[in-house]
Parts: sequence; C-alpha cells; structure tokens
Amino acid sequence: MYPSLPKENVIMEVKRRIDSEDFITNCNKEALKQLAVLSVQFMSFKVDDSYYRQNDGLFIGSPASPAFAELFIQRIEEVSVYNMVYAPRIWLRKVDDTIVISHHNVEDMLKELNQINKKIKFTVEKMNDGMLPFLDCCLSIDGNKIKTKVYRKKTHTGQYNNFKSNQPLSVKKSTIKTLVKRAKVVCNDEKDLKTELDYIQKTMELNDFPKQLVEKTIEDTLSTERRELKKNDSKGNIEMYIPFERNISEKIKRKAETFGIETRFSRNKSLKSKLNVEGHISKDQNGVVYRIDCEKECGLHYIGETGRKLETRIKEHKADSSKDMTKEKMSGISQHAIQARHTPQWNEATILKVESNCVKRKYKEAICLIKDRGKTVNKKEEVKQLSSIWEPLLIVKK
Repeated sequence: MYPSLPKENVIMEVKRRIDSEDFITNCNKEALKQLAVLSVQFMSFKVDDSYYRQNDGLFIGSPASPAFAELFIQRIEEVSVYNMVYAPRIWLRKVDDTIVISHHNVEDMLKELNQINKKIKFTVEKMNDGMLPFLDCCLSIDGNKIKTKVYRKKTHTGQYNNFKSNQPLSVKKSTIKTLVKRAKVVCNDEKDLKTELDYIQKTMELNDFPKQLVEKTIEDTLSTERRELKKNDSKGNIEMYIPFERNISEKIKRKAETFGIETRFSRNKSLKSKLNVEGHISKDQNGVVYRIDCEKECGLHYIGETGRKLETRIKEHKADSSKDMTKEKMSGISQHAIQARHTPQWNEATILKVESNCVKRKYKEAICLIKDRGKTVNKKEEVKQLSSIWEPLLIVKK
C-alpha cells in the first residue's frame, strides 16, 4: 500500500491535521510541518554503494510511513467512502485489509472506489463457499451468527522454529503458546478450536518437538488459573534482558535466580548470517571484530575491531608496520611486526564477530581477548576493559 499513496496528498493531509485546532502540542506547528515534509520527500535507500531517492509513494521501512498512511486513508474514508452513492453499510479496516458489507452491487461500489484517487486501486475478494479470509481469520455465516476460525494461506508450510535449533527452551515453548493463544482468541466454536489444537500438536511434532512437551504446553496455556498464578508469582521481580549464547546464558540465568532476578533472552543473530560471515574476509563488510595471525612459528595473534571495511583497516596495519616506532597510535600488531621482525599473515585475516554498534563491538572485542588471554599482541590501551566478574562465565574450562 505505501508505495501507492501519492506523496503530495499525504503531505497535505498531515499539514491539515497539524493546523487543526484539535491538535494540541507544545512544539512549533510550522516546524512540525517542515519535519513532516522532510520525512516524506527525502526517503532514500542504499543499493551497494549508491543511494537512491524514491520519486513517489511512501517508503516501505520508514517509521513515518505507517502513521502518515493511516492519516491519509482515514481522510479518504471520511470524505469519500462514507459519502459514496454506493456507500457500504459496514466498512471495517485494518491497515489495507477491509471487511465490507453492502446492499449495493459489488462491481458498482468497486468502480466508485477506484475513482477516488487514480493512484489508489481497490480490489475485491468475495465469499467463496460461504467463507471469507480476513488477516489470519476465516469468517463464515452459520444462520444468524458469524463463525471464525484460524486461516492459513495455501502456501503455508507449517515450518516453525525447530526444536533442535540453538534457542532457549522458553523461546521454543513460546511458539506453541502463541499459536494456542491465537486459536483461543480466533475460534469461537469449540469444534474449530479442537481441530486447531490438534493441528498445532501434529505440526509441532513435525518440527521435532517432543509429544509430551507440546501436550503440556498446550494444557498450561489453556489454563487461565495457571497463567494468572504464574504471573502473580513473578510480579515484582527484577527483569534482565541478555542475548542468548549457549553454555554462557544458562549460567547467568541460574545465578540471577538466586538474587530474585528473572532473566529474559533476546534474539541473537541467525545461523545464516553467521555462516555467511564468520571465519571469512568480506571486503565490503563494515563493523567487525577481526583476528590477524602472526607467523606460524610465532603462535601469537592480534584481535581488533573497526567500523569501516576490514580491508581498509588491514592496509593501515601493514602501512604502520613499515614506519618508524615513534608513531603514537601504532597498533599492537604493527609494533610486534617491527620489534620481532615478523610478517603477520595479513591476507589470512578472519572475521570473528559482526556488529554495527560501536559500543557493542568494543565489548565483543574485549570478550574475544579474554578468551585468548596470553596469546595476543594487543596493547592494553587498545581494548575496552571488562570487569573480572565475567571471566568465570566467559572462559570455558576444558
């Protein structure tokens, strides 16, 4: 929907809302209107090393697009839809999906809708065999009642987070809970609810979930009393959010529980992103923690971080190693190369971590250095210092 909306009309509506007497703000309204124009007119995106500007329509991915689109569509409904000759009796919209009930001919109503704005095209999907899909619901009419059940597209594969994946058990169980809660909310008929629960049971087992675990999770989710009791028990606890790393996060969780702290695991990077990057040089990759090995006979290595391209940083290391020792900002690997008269394996540098955030990247560099303590040539002032309390969790004893 967003790329189809005309920019000029959207801007006009946003300005009208800002100028409205009902819109009360402590900010300067003229400044707000200028900011609105900037956020719509100068939407750009990057492909490779080139930037492109979108000529018309709202940009998919822009934080402003959903809000501005909603304001514009509401205005269309207020001025045009509700005042049409073939106006619908009921018009219920969610973003760009709408349920419509009308006594008029559908084709006449659709033709009138498409005359509102040439750039906005409405389409229609009629009930088929007494059923109509809307979002993730399937609506049907049973006498004077509307029945709802869960709807899935024909392309739905039934593939969810596999039980064997590297995720905490709580995340895996949350997949089942989410599906069960949706079934309970959407299905207003007991038979449809039972059918949906049976589907969840079979589907999760196909995703390698143990049968007993699925059954128990479904039972617990359906039990309102158990959910409320669990919620009350945890009420007042301090919550801590950390990334999930196998063999480390579990230790932190167990230790935190002794202090009444409830640990939540945030989502980590996907396996695909790790396989594509870690252990390989990516000349176009920005924001990395990397490792440069010295000569094989030396056995030492250097761990660094950079927000630029890795290839650029390696060229700087190589250039520094051929200069005078008096350079103040010379890296540890460059100093080592000069003092020991060694030739580091520049072309064999490897990426250990990828992180665009500068602060997080420095912490990841420090963690890598702790794990390789005694094997690196880094200077102390190059690295962000971590508290020693983390060392028992970071250093895995063999």
